[in-house]
Amino acid sequence: KCVQIIDETFDVKTFTFVCEPPVKFDYQPGQFLTLNLDIDGKIVKRSYSVSSTPSRPHTIEITVKRVPVPEDEPSAPPGLISNWLHDNLKVGSQIEVNAPMGKFTNFANPSAKLFLISAGSGITPMMSMSRWICDTVSNVDIVFFYSARSPQDLIFRQELEMMSSRYPNFKLAISVTRSVAGQPWYGYRGRINEQILLAIAPDYQDRTVYVCGPNPFMEATKKLLQKINFPGENYYEESFGRAKKKQKPTPTVATADQTLIVQKPLVPVPATIVEPSLAVPATRIVTARAYPSTSPSPLVVLSKSGQEVTCDGEQCILDAAEAEGAALPFGCRMGVCGACKVKKIDGEVSYDDDVACEDGFIYTCVARPVGRVVIEA
Repeated sequence: KCVQIIDETFDVKTFTFVCEPPVKFDYQPGQFLTLNLDIDGKIVKRSYSVSSTPSRPHTIEITVKRVPVPEDEPSAPPGLISNWLHDNLKVGSQIEVNAPMGKFTNFANPSAKLFLISAGSGITPMMSMSRWICDTVSNVDIVFFYSARSPQDLIFRQELEMMSSRYPNFKLAISVTRSVAGQPWYGYRGRINEQILLAIAPDYQDRTVYVCGPNPFMEATKKLLQKINFPGENYYEESFGRAKKKQKPTPTVATADQTLIVQKPLVPVPATIVEPSLAVPATRIVTARAYPSTSPSPLVVLSKSGQEVTCDGEQCILDAAEAEGAALPFGCRMGVCGACKVKKIDGEVSYDDDVACEDGFIYTCVARPVGRVVIEA
């Protein structure tokens, strides 16, 4: 149940929820929450990073930016779910959510020194981590860099400045990329660069870095850290952006929205983790040799129910199943959390990027069937 709505900026709102009957929310700072919403009679699902802290467990918050029509695709619709929340969710509204999940959290990688780098609404998981650390009076040392378009676009500005003045281990650096008449700005300007980085975190080599923001920001930050030889095993990212364009979008997926995209390390690491190439990714084929496919058309068979789901060649298995009324487990919908993992009994699937999935299993949210595929579902 929504109990509070806060206008953070002119186009950003924070929605505070409680559970009925009352329970404490159990999650890790930096994780995300998946909303299940009934919009015009259709169930749509979207994941948002939690901006609140588990140290205040009776409520949980998401902070959502209104999404305009993208400049590079003027014919595309604006963000369906984010804008619906802005326009329709009221105090007292009730929605269904899945339990928080995700691996973009400092819980998974304990470190005495953190460097949190964010832009735009990518600040939300960073606030969750920072609030947790400050609330628990941890001795973790934080350098917090945040970039926004203009002073009026700064999310959580007053709270960040309070944290910076109150906690000696919290160093704040804010930068804006555009000047606004009548709004003087005396802080940093532009995206993070080597000069800014060395000024605010000269000991960056000793820190664990978390980065979150729009894709161009992510790529620029990654290239900067590679240039200065930052150790890749201490780098974690999660990006926000629009969902990949499909030829035939299904009714259950928004074509443009604020979306959790991917979490991956800066450079390849050994053992079981597979690092996507920084170049244009190739399509990977996973083959089941024991029972070769016989159907040339994409088709998914759910072994438990016997239901056959047809795909258009561009749809992932999860989207296609939902479009035909089949309920499959899911989480982030981006091949990160593993909640959608199912056993593949027969057939082949393809991924746009390399996916570190256990042999014999697939992630339905990013796997596309090649011919006939049978899954245990």
